[in-house]
Amino acid sequence: MPPVRLAPRDELAAAARVVPLLRAARELHAWVAAHPAVGADGRLEAGDARAAADALELTGDELAAAWQVVVVGDPGAAADARQSDAVPLAAASAEAVLREWDAALAALLAAEELDGLATALYTVGAPVRIDALFDAYSAAAGSASRAASGRAEPSADETAALSHALETLADLGVVELGTEDSTGGLTVTLSPLGVWGVHRRLLDQGWQVPVLGGADRDGAVGLLTTLASCDAEDGEAKIGEWLVGRSAEQAAVELIAAAADGTPGLRGAAFAVLDRIGAPAAAEVRAALAEPLLRAHAAVWLHEHGEDAELGPADRAWLLVDLGAGLLEEADPRDVVAELLPDVAPDAQAEIVAGLWQVRHPAVIDLLTTLSEHHPDARVARAARKAAFKARSAQAGHGPADS
Repeated sequence: MPPVRLAPRDELAAAARVVPLLRAARELHAWVAAHPAVGADGRLEAGDARAAADALELTGDELAAAWQVVVVGDPGAAADARQSDAVPLAAASAEAVLREWDAALAALLAAEELDGLATALYTVGAPVRIDALFDAYSAAAGSASRAASGRAEPSADETAALSHALETLADLGVVELGTEDSTGGLTVTLSPLGVWGVHRRLLDQGWQVPVLGGADRDGAVGLLTTLASCDAEDGEAKIGEWLVGRSAEQAAVELIAAAADGTPGLRGAAFAVLDRIGAPAAAEVRAALAEPLLRAHAAVWLHEHGEDAELGPADRAWLLVDLGAGLLEEADPRDVVAELLPDVAPDAQAEIVAGLWQVRHPAVIDLLTTLSEHHPDARVARAARKAAFKARSAQAGHGPADS
């Protein structure tokens, strides 16, 4: 994927607070809460839909999109909405607003099968002419219908479907419409909010998604990038300087946000700095349990700080792979092998390594290959080779592994 520049999180949150679809979904939440018989099975009956649309002054398409966000692919979500007492968007924290917007994006892309369109716009990284977008959309979605029918141009139904998709994405603030200077034709591009949202999804799916300017920021990403080139003493000084002027809670918010969007190495570094903050970071770390990329790190951190958190064998295996991937970003493979399980006997290491092929992490094959090539114990190296083969077989024919 091409490198992108991510807008500051406060700017992203400000944009998310005013998108029409997020507001409509919240209003629909409140309407559902006031009508207990509506949507208990996750479906909105025609009569209820008309009543909701009239009450909220929404078109049919706007209501349908808002309902997708309310349900989030889970029939129980409508019932849960009745129990919610959401903080107004204007008063919610930046992190809370972005979490809500990100969940809405996930629901929308899943319900409308718009992943291909969003990924195509992200890959292009520049405004795309509307009349040229159909081909990019078809290619990204893997559609063969036009090729099979022998038609060179999209049908009226296909054009209408694409137009509806763009309107829905625009209502959530994912895309922006513009005009091409040379021809005056309409164009579409991902908004800064859309770039951030698609970047997160691609990162979760295991794609390499570089970010421009990360090392130059004053925020947590800049700190964590700098720490990678510091010794322990200098690193401690850098952390102390960075914490000056930030409350413990704000520092924790920034570190967790950087970990959520960063590489395995940045994730490990972020939780190491959170150790420096200690107990005041506990609430933010607990909230990070909801993030798949951060769950295992957060659970271990909470245990180490005397807090309760579920930490199962699958979490421990995922964390081992993530820590190994972080070490491989900076260290010699032989050093990684030596540091990964230093106090575990070779027989036990071989047993652990043999099961790592089941871990859904984009770096699992690289780590297993490193262990097979550099581990000094033949039993562990052999277990790693077999596990790497199983991992490749499991991923054959699929995209990058879920992280």
